[in-house]
Amino acid sequence: MFEDGPALAAGAAAMIASFIRREVTKARAADGRLVSVAMAGGSTPVATYRLLATMDIPWSGVCAWVGDERYVPPDHEDSNGAMIGRLLLDRTEARFLQVPWAENRPAPEAAALYEADLLASMAGDAGGPSPDLILAGMGGDGHTLSLFPGDEALDITDRWYAATEVAAGQPWRLTATYPLAHRAAAVCVLVSGESKAPALAEVLRPTGDSPLPAHRLMEGAAPVTWLVDRAAAAGLDLP
Repeated sequence: MFEDGPALAAGAAAMIASFIRREVTKARAADGRLVSVAMAGGSTPVATYRLLATMDIPWSGVCAWVGDERYVPPDHEDSNGAMIGRLLLDRTEARFLQVPWAENRPAPEAAALYEADLLASMAGDAGGPSPDLILAGMGGDGHTLSLFPGDEALDITDRWYAATEVAAGQPWRLTATYPLAHRAAAVCVLVSGESKAPALAEVLRPTGDSPLPAHRLMEGAAPVTWLVDRAAAAGLDLP
């Protein structure tokens, strides 16, 4: 737990930078593959990305992608990819896989194309692809990535990346699914602010029979690290 938002951003940036340096060094000494890193959208990682942009990181050894995305034009103000590129990746040598948006391309087709890009870009085995690091956030309703309470995407087991219509009249979302998240070498969830406290408490200490989507990240083999500030942890009765 971090004392506040700035401390969370600094701690997260240090952890991400250390992970990338270590894994790129290992990959270059082995088969030279690019380290696969899913970048999170939303407001919480913004400060972390700004810090990462100032750090000495071997981005040329990274293939970055978006853990989830609104299906909007790539320069749209609501695009996670546009935000991540503007704050961080556009000024690095990382390979950045953007969702293949096209005006006449349905979201499910774009998700299938993006899934193919991911499969071609990351290591894997007979069981499927294996991302190195997935960065994610959590909403006040307990959603993570674009996996929302009650949505059909929660039950997808035969896709690594999928399209989902979260709300009528809103842009479709494209998202990594649980099967992909559960195969990551590491998952890190950044949570900040008192508005997230009730959901975080329910995610980490469930009281009901239907766990919130973010809790289900922990139902697979991937180790999940929760990076939270004191305000978000207010419901956990920590010292």
